[in-house]
Amino acid sequence: MTMKSPLKLIAIAVLASMTSACATTNTDPEVNDPYENTNRAIWKFNRVVDKAVTRPVSTVYRTLIPEQPRKGISNVYRNLGEPWSFVNNILQGELGDAGTTLGRFLINTTLGLGGLFKVSDKMGIKYQSEDFGQTLAVWGVNEGPYLVLPFLGPSNGRDALGSVGDFVAEPVNIGIDQLDEKGLLLAKLSLGVIEARARLHSTIEGLYKENDPYVFARAAYRQQRNFQIRNGERVTSEEDDLFDTLEDDE
Repeated sequence: MTMKSPLKLIAIAVLASMTSACATTNTDPEVNDPYENTNRAIWKFNRVVDKAVTRPVSTVYRTLIPEQPRKGISNVYRNLGEPWSFVNNILQGELGDAGTTLGRFLINTTLGLGGLFKVSDKMGIKYQSEDFGQTLAVWGVNEGPYLVLPFLGPSNGRDALGSVGDFVAEPVNIGIDQLDEKGLLLAKLSLGVIEARARLHSTIEGLYKENDPYVFARAAYRQQRNFQIRNGERVTSEEDDLFDTLEDDE
């Protein structure tokens, strides 16, 4: 029997987590959270994992690695995601944006030394990330119910499916998977989680101070995803407060 690749195992884990929500408790169409009891239980689990593992590790990371090298690592991860953004630009029929994404990737990979430096930003080339969840939205797929996925956090039916597509089809992940270096993909994903937790430290800690962090995160996630799907166009000024901190941490 052949061993499944790490990439396929991750996809299976994400798909399995999508089936965990089973208790219907909230049928408010405005909230769209029919599995709130289960979602809250997973939210609590994720918070325990964060407090016990992710936050301490990211704190050590922030302590040992100076700010500028951390920014360089963040830039590299952003650059590694550009080929997948390029693919999703094409899938969404945004050929102009695809050209911009490709140009930005080439500039930062060459002049920016593999993405360590965001040279494209200094050239006024706007950064915009695209994922398969956004592509599904452009294709007209309904967002489905709000979900909280183990380890991955806030999502919805469409974005959970999109996450599987992101894991399986992202060019960099495919390249690593083809190398058959099982630890390399895990190392990339693990460092990515630590880097993101360290970069969003203030945002996450502020979220925990809310009266009901679950409700706040649910609203923020939905608004953020709509914001991304609309390619940065806000509909109401109420979104400003939710995004100011997030944008500062990008």
